[in-house]
Amino acid sequence: MKNKIIVPAIICSLLFVTMTSGCGTPTAPAADDESTPVSEETPQQFTLQFATFWPAGDTQVTEGHHAWAEEISRRVADETPHQVDFEWHYAQALLSMPELFEGTAQGVADLASTCPAYTPGLFPITEAFELPGYNNDNALVSSLTIHEAWKQSAILQEEYAAVKVMHFWATGPGALMTRTPVRSMEDLAGMNIRAVGGTIPWVAALGANPVSFGMSASYENLETNVVNGLLAPTDVLKGFKLAEVTSYITNCPPTYNIVFMKIMNLDTWNSLPPSVQQIFNEVNEKYVVEYGKLRTDQTVAGREYAVSEFGHEVIDLDPAEYQRWVDLIDPIMEEWVTKADAMGLPGQEIIDMVRELDARFSAEFGNYGK
Repeated sequence: MKNKIIVPAIICSLLFVTMTSGCGTPTAPAADDESTPVSEETPQQFTLQFATFWPAGDTQVTEGHHAWAEEISRRVADETPHQVDFEWHYAQALLSMPELFEGTAQGVADLASTCPAYTPGLFPITEAFELPGYNNDNALVSSLTIHEAWKQSAILQEEYAAVKVMHFWATGPGALMTRTPVRSMEDLAGMNIRAVGGTIPWVAALGANPVSFGMSASYENLETNVVNGLLAPTDVLKGFKLAEVTSYITNCPPTYNIVFMKIMNLDTWNSLPPSVQQIFNEVNEKYVVEYGKLRTDQTVAGREYAVSEFGHEVIDLDPAEYQRWVDLIDPIMEEWVTKADAMGLPGQEIIDMVRELDARFSAEFGNYGK
């Protein structure tokens, strides 16, 4: 919050030059006691600093983040004596991708949206959701799966204990988007392919060289041939303009899924009155579904945009080749369980939980977007 964050002077001067209140200002008044009726809560105004890696024009921002924030602001104004506003820092302007989680935990930002895969090793349990081999029918299914798992699993909650989780969502299935056609494993051999999280072992098993970096760097790295393609949901063809630097879309088995999260600094959360916290919690639950639908819709729209505006060729693997790719999945699951067990984590139990929730939500929402 503008009246709450205290950071070193050098960070203040570099990151908050547009904020007239400056750093080191007094903290917000403590929230009213939970037993205090809403009508008797002392009115407070909050301006929350929201950092994200997405560009301002991406639909995750315009139709996701902004819609979420506007609903919270409206409901707080209508239902409480308080006011909540948001100041936006897009495209890594406040915190870089690897800094978003820790920076929010430390109070450089009040809120952030980021991706656990951008800080490898920090979220080992979350990696299970990004492995190949689930139904993963669409982003709605994958979003509900990770969010419900977090609500149920104490060990998963521990990974995020440094922040207040608003909600999770996920990409759902992805495709290979490349500069040259990929119709077989042999076409992929030796290619540099952008991959993150649980997709890395599978890309390597296909014979390509997985290269990890944030999505914001994909355009430049494709344009300069640092990579030959990427494995990702097709919404990035429009949202990150990657249709301009790719030409082919190869449909893959259900192997891709990347988790996203919206998080809040704990001090910020604890400073909010109970009535405001309740509104955040209610809106957060709603937007697990809204983000899942949005990503599903935009995946379809991104593919159509690349085909209609840039003439991309969509490639379906022939059945025998498709099965070759599928056969690489099971060993990757088994290797992850072995690695998790070695870390003292209940690897098979986690995989079983993901499979159960994935199957449950696939049965309910697997046809969405088709």
